[in-house]
Amino acid sequence: MNERKRNKKRPSYRTPPFSGGKKRQTSPPIYDNADMMQLFHVSGRTLQRWRKEGIVPYKKIGGKIFYLAEDVLKMMRKGDDAKE
Repeated sequence: MNERKRNKKRPSYRTPPFSGGKKRQTSPPIYDNADMMQLFHVSGRTLQRWRKEGIVPYKKIGGKIFYLAEDVLKMMRKGDDAKE
């Protein structure tokens, strides 16, 4: 069988690169069209209509459309308030 020689200086486990110390600054979570279609069970055309009608805010970066998770949550909460 293939047995690899282990380097004694290298640990056999990996440690997380940011364990302890300062927290790494992360960008806010974002969704793309595929994520939104799966999340809301709608077609791409429906998302296009929602964008056109201003129902869902979006950002276009390099020809690709993204939705900030925070904006999507606000939109969902706004829809819940309308039902009451």
